[in-house]
Amino acid sequence: MLALFLGLNGFGVLLTVEAPTLPYGRLAPWFLAGSLALAVGMGSRWLQAHLVARALLTGAILRLSPSAIPRRRDHTFLGFAFLWQRDHAERLYYCVARGIEPPEEQQARFGGNTLLHGLGMTSEKPLFISDQRRTHHTLVLGSPGEGKTRFLELAIRQLIGKGDVVVIVDPKGDKRLINTVKQVCEESGRGDAFRLVALPWPMASCAYNPLSNFSVPSEITDRIMGIFPPATGEAESFRGYQWGATNAVVQVLYMCGIPITIHRVLRYLRKPGQLFMEAMERRVPELGRLDLQAAVNRYRSMVQSGALPKSKEFDDLLHYITEYKPDHYHKMVASLLPQLERLAAGVKEDLLSPEPESTRRLLTWEAIDRQQLVVYFYLGSLHGEESANAVGKMLLLDFEAYVACRYSYDPDGRNRRISLFVDEAHHLVSRTFLHILAEARGADVAVTLSTQTTAQFEQVFGSRAAVDEIVTQHFLAVQFQSRNPRECKDFADLAGQREMRVIGESHRYEPAFFSSGFRNVEDFRAQFTQNITYREAALVPPWAIAQLPTFHYFARLGGRIYKARIPLLDEPTCTYAADLQRGAA
Repeated sequence: MLALFLGLNGFGVLLTVEAPTLPYGRLAPWFLAGSLALAVGMGSRWLQAHLVARALLTGAILRLSPSAIPRRRDHTFLGFAFLWQRDHAERLYYCVARGIEPPEEQQARFGGNTLLHGLGMTSEKPLFISDQRRTHHTLVLGSPGEGKTRFLELAIRQLIGKGDVVVIVDPKGDKRLINTVKQVCEESGRGDAFRLVALPWPMASCAYNPLSNFSVPSEITDRIMGIFPPATGEAESFRGYQWGATNAVVQVLYMCGIPITIHRVLRYLRKPGQLFMEAMERRVPELGRLDLQAAVNRYRSMVQSGALPKSKEFDDLLHYITEYKPDHYHKMVASLLPQLERLAAGVKEDLLSPEPESTRRLLTWEAIDRQQLVVYFYLGSLHGEESANAVGKMLLLDFEAYVACRYSYDPDGRNRRISLFVDEAHHLVSRTFLHILAEARGADVAVTLSTQTTAQFEQVFGSRAAVDEIVTQHFLAVQFQSRNPRECKDFADLAGQREMRVIGESHRYEPAFFSSGFRNVEDFRAQFTQNITYREAALVPPWAIAQLPTFHYFARLGGRIYKARIPLLDEPTCTYAADLQRGAA
């Protein structure tokens, strides 16, 4: 193209200079104008190709200042993209069939095949999703280090600036993301709205009780038991016993107006008789001064005589106190107690089981919502994966209970959008939480789940149907590079198939000593043919997903497929995470 540009210009100039000696020299100005017009076309195409090559080879224009993020009213920017259509897929199949691909060193530098974006980069433009559509939820998939967290960062930056209630649940903890959230809050005038719940950094953390929201007390029992994987076989009988014992404790706590916390449930599961005596002291003070056995006998006689009303809550608790020997009781609840101890030991008691007189700032979902806060839950799974996952599961179930109340009883709730971001979601999402994906849209809640593969959900739930439920309930599905063949195929199936043009080429040579008809042995006949056929093929081939460069993704937005890239934003200047580390050390 550059040679054509120079050649056309040279031809036009030569005609003008030699016009007096040429037969049609008077037409030289017209030839000059035509050659210049053609040269401009070739030059623009050369410049366009040069810029695309520069972007794909150096990455210089892939960087973006946060202040330069494209804006659109009531929309969220997702990156730069072009609509991936049949002609892009056809060109991709054509290039692969002929071995056309970037050099190996370039693919190693960018983590994948940049040709995928080069097929349509000249038509790329900012990709937006309406804030109303975000309440249909987002699922982000991809292997570690391919851009999932940076994608979340891009969205979170914008939503904080818009004034959304933003909640980030991060099991592992990304220090850049924490710094970014803190810095954006300060820059947007919402510094006072930032809250941190961090198990590894208790000195800077708010207190949070994950058992605070419920409609009926049995929800608390389900929430506590939800930290365990589904039970099968003999373990199922143990789980049923533990559920009953826990529910008996929770019901009595609720009936007596005692705040329900993890630490209090643990304490009374160990000594259910102590709970009975404390409850009796509140309701019938004279019974509280007796020993346990005498108090039980006196209580039952008072119920039989009608002096006290019959209470199912007390009866259920007494069932576990009197009907089972202490050794048998403790054997049945033995597997439950260590899990609760992890959440109520040491500093976690103060963080997750706050008492009303606690000096820590107490965080509740109602406060998060009504005060329009920005909350970062740093669970620290590297310090203790089981306890971090247990807190995360109860946190999301607590959120689900609050959303249900918000939907039913808060007429102004739709004026305050809640944007929930959950990283490593397969560790935290329980089966009951899936209800929020279907129902939360009516409460103006937008959920973004990020994980590596849907197979991790299948491993947790033990059901492919649950995975299909998660995938189909998300309006926006984002797929970064995956090294899991099944995951690549799943997104390819999600994108569907199209009728593709397949160009076939063949050639044939016939030397003279065959049937060419020539008498000279040096003569030959060559025959070249080209034919076009149609066949169904994947719009997004699975192997293309496995070759995506880092920070590039395919997205299914509604019914359309986009090839997109997220810009590389500047590093935050905030050192909040490092300051917390130094303080903790």
